[in-house]
Amino acid sequence: MSISAPMAGGLILGSARCGSTLVSRILRSHPDILSISELFSTVGPWAFRPDKLDGTRFWSHLATPSRALSQVGNPTLAPTEFLYGGPEHDPYFCPPILAITLPHLSNEPDALFRYLETTVGQRGEMGLEDHYRAMFADLSERFGGRRVWVERSGGSLAAAGTLRAMFPEARPVLLLRDGPEAALSMRDYPAARLAIWMWKKLRRFGIDLLHPRHHFGRGGIWPLISAIGGRLGVSRILEYRPSLHDTGAFWSAVTRTGLDGLRGASPLVLHYEDLCLDPRSEIERLGRFLTGSAPGNWLDLAQTFPREPSRRTDTLTRREHRELLDACGPGRQALIAAAMSSDG
Repeated sequence: MSISAPMAGGLILGSARCGSTLVSRILRSHPDILSISELFSTVGPWAFRPDKLDGTRFWSHLATPSRALSQVGNPTLAPTEFLYGGPEHDPYFCPPILAITLPHLSNEPDALFRYLETTVGQRGEMGLEDHYRAMFADLSERFGGRRVWVERSGGSLAAAGTLRAMFPEARPVLLLRDGPEAALSMRDYPAARLAIWMWKKLRRFGIDLLHPRHHFGRGGIWPLISAIGGRLGVSRILEYRPSLHDTGAFWSAVTRTGLDGLRGASPLVLHYEDLCLDPRSEIERLGRFLTGSAPGNWLDLAQTFPREPSRRTDTLTRREHRELLDACGPGRQALIAAAMSSDG
């Protein structure tokens, strides 16, 4: 079975801690957009594998609580990002799709969860991407026939190549934030701390979190690593604050990997700082790129969401700032080169 006429789609691709939560909120208020928030990130090691499966197995990946995910994303560690509050499931051990995705869409996420359980799980074997498309169609119908689905997951830029191959109909948006600022925000965010630790430590064993074909969510090793991490616990890793060098180098690696995955594409480039300084015009660009429309009442509301961004780099010493700038250098150079290539 396949989806012969998929909905139009969009992908918000960013490094993590680059303003994508704000973008999700903006998109949710657009009348034509089904805003899918953090679906791929919360499905985790099963987000992009296997290539084919039936509905029962697909739903199990969305609905089975994960000990590893629960240790990284919960109301205590991520109080502003983690959205589910019960009552039908334990917020500290809840189904992945209930952590953020469904509460972002509805004030009654448990009812939405039960609705999807009766539709998604009944489908036969088909490609993973078609299971996602079919579920997006289910949700679109549930919310009055939204025309365009748009998914954004923190750190999804690292999977840009995979996502473009799975969803060629989706328009890509490259969401950028000043590298040192994004890196400093990563350093203080539990999920990003874990990603930085895995990227650094697992490479010793030939396991690359950001590999173009075997990255987290796609490579066959990740379900095993997630299971081991769930049993052993990751609390010590989450408490460990990575160095400025490691944090900046990770941002650079994600950025360079993502730009490679976007090679040949023509994404809309959206800068978080511009979105905060000139929200109406930037939001209008975003809406027109994804849907062809930017209704005035949507712009009136959405332009009130951005706030002037804080500058974490102002708290660094001159030496610390230089260390972070040097580590972010490869990523910044890659962005400059990509911009020059696009202009040419």
